[in-house]
Amino acid sequence: MLPDRPARTPDREALTRAIADLLLASGAELDAETRGTPERVAKAWVEDLLDGYGKDPVAALRSSLVPAPKKGELVIVSQLDFHSMCPHHLLPYKGSAAVGYVADRHLVGFGKIAEAVDALSHRLILQENLVQRLCASVMEALQPLGAGVVITAEHACMQVRGPRRRQSRVSVEAWAGSFEKEPELRASLARRAEG
Repeated sequence: MLPDRPARTPDREALTRAIADLLLASGAELDAETRGTPERVAKAWVEDLLDGYGKDPVAALRSSLVPAPKKGELVIVSQLDFHSMCPHHLLPYKGSAAVGYVADRHLVGFGKIAEAVDALSHRLILQENLVQRLCASVMEALQPLGAGVVITAEHACMQVRGPRRRQSRVSVEAWAGSFEKEPELRASLARRAEG
């Protein structure tokens, strides 16, 4: 059993050793094809799959705030593709996110919303936690009247193991502020999340 501890940036050398041990324990043939695998896998995990641990989604959002010209404006950014890693099986999941908010005093650059998605999704994180933390980050950074997030993803842990449902998709939603109270806001975001 692993001890509880706060998240930190990945340790590339330790990952390299762990992947070498995994290859040895798996019974895989170790030859010229697998000789560089521990380093390649560690590099991918550090630079592409777990680089979110070194990033703050709230800081990313706050870095490009501008005054809102009108209070109550609905802003939705959809079809934000992402990838993440399931902490239960260490298998990837990928999909798209739709993020909406009702402006109060601030607007944010659209690219910063995508940056916040990556800061949170490039971690070992359940989709249910990802959607909640992204919604909370938007609320904290922008202090809007409300926020909503819809994430739909395909999970390798559902497709290649266990139930083996290759076409399955999982959708998870989070609502805060005016999105909790107003069904038409949720419906508007849900429509755009579908494409």
